[in-house]
Amino acid sequence: MRNAKSRIFAAVVGTLSMGAAAAWAADSQEAQIQQLESKVAALEAKQAASSKDMAATIDSMLRDAEKRSQLLATSGEASAGYDNGFFIKAGDAWVLRPFALFQFRNVTDYRSDVTHKGDSTDNGFEIARMRFGLEGTAFSRDLEYSFIWESFADDGSLNLSDAWARYMFADEWGARAGQFRDLTTHEWLTNDGRLLAVDRSLTDALMGGQFSGYTQGVTGIYGGQRPNNPLNVEVGYTDGMDQANTSFVGRPTPREGDAVVPEIGPVGPHTLDWGITGRVEYKVMGNWLDYADFTAKGDREDLLVVGAGGDWSQGGDGDIFLGTIDAQYENTGGLGVYAAGLYRRLDSEVVGTGDSGDDWGGLIQAGYMLSPNWEVFGRYDITYLDRVAPVGQDEHTFQELTIGVNYYLGNDGSARHRAKVTVDLSYLPNGAPAGFETLDVLDMNEAQAEWLLRAQFQLWI
Repeated sequence: MRNAKSRIFAAVVGTLSMGAAAAWAADSQEAQIQQLESKVAALEAKQAASSKDMAATIDSMLRDAEKRSQLLATSGEASAGYDNGFFIKAGDAWVLRPFALFQFRNVTDYRSDVTHKGDSTDNGFEIARMRFGLEGTAFSRDLEYSFIWESFADDGSLNLSDAWARYMFADEWGARAGQFRDLTTHEWLTNDGRLLAVDRSLTDALMGGQFSGYTQGVTGIYGGQRPNNPLNVEVGYTDGMDQANTSFVGRPTPREGDAVVPEIGPVGPHTLDWGITGRVEYKVMGNWLDYADFTAKGDREDLLVVGAGGDWSQGGDGDIFLGTIDAQYENTGGLGVYAAGLYRRLDSEVVGTGDSGDDWGGLIQAGYMLSPNWEVFGRYDITYLDRVAPVGQDEHTFQELTIGVNYYLGNDGSARHRAKVTVDLSYLPNGAPAGFETLDVLDMNEAQAEWLLRAQFQLWI
């Protein structure tokens, strides 16, 4: 009996021990699970905090970038690329178009009987023109600007040419202020990279736009060559002809003994007090954009524009008056024609020597597209100078006959004026009354013949 009780007691104790052990194990596992859950919760909380910090950091960076972008644009997105020239754009108001125009030439000049010592031939290379510019709009699409520096073959130094701003305060009305080209002749106002021949005519150099050069002042504008307005008018009050990069007091009066070119005036810019310049253009038909050059390449409709311009400048008791009428016609068949007549009055009080005189000039040029890449052209211009020219004899009339060809690079000439090769040949039967470096015409040759063969590569980026 005692043994039976002992066995029963042992069984009860074992059962209780096993139950206690099982209960202890269950409690231990639950504690471990709770610890794991606590660790997971801690990790999730840490990760959430880290994500919030990251999101806050990203948000802060985006806000900072947005504030910085407002320095470039009031609205819209910034972009850059190439569209008929490089551009940087921010919104609708801010546009910057940087550019460089490179013209590289080989020139052969032949002059007969130079100073009675025989014929003379010169040949060589030159960087005829290098221009750098910044153009575009600022603050508003109606506020345009143009800042241009250029270097010529004579010394290679950079000089400021254009520096102006124009604001169109209504659809057809505006104003311009700064330094700009005299408004008289269309040939002078056409961009240097959009000419038909290698360079402008001798007539324009002697008495036209190159004679009047750059000036400083303010102008009023009507039309602005807007697509739907056939009339374009710009009239301004200036410091007078050829007053680029001068202070408000102008240039000093030439001293006694300074070199003088009688048919042009004192060597260097004229000494003037003020001037009034203006130009009127009427588009009979066509697109104003096609009026920006002298070629009919790419024209989709016929063009006819007639124009007139003038400048009246005064210095002391003397006056210079320059006037012109011109017309430009182009058609979709590839023909482009330009003609102009010029008149100039020079008072002796301004030019500083000799008598007053009335000068006349005229030119006609035409180009024809043989194919999308090839264009042939010709030009004839004549200038009559009333004052006796300094050529060693009583010569008043100077003529220029030019023929040439343009090759536009790219498939079907797609580069247009951006990349082209021009070759032309000019004949001056009476030479020129003075040298003109941009035209490669050498100094006066006592009314003897001069031939010019010019080959130019142009890159405009």
